[in-house]
Amino acid sequence: MYLCICQAIRERDVDAAIRAGARKPSDVFRACGKNPQCGSCACDLRQRIAQTMAHEEARPPSLMAAD
Repeated sequence: MYLCICQAIRERDVDAAIRAGARKPSDVFRACGKNPQCGSCACDLRQRIAQTMAHEEARPPSLMAAD
């Protein structure tokens, strides 16, 4: 689903940007190589960032492989 219609930024694009370190909407735009236009997506982007970060933090840490 598109979170930013003006710049055609999808949920998966936002998630990838978050995994790469984006923590605010301007970071997402930068990571996607886009510039904000109308700003109507900012609230949705903030919500997606919060949800994705909470989900990532809730994931159990990977088990280390034994040497």
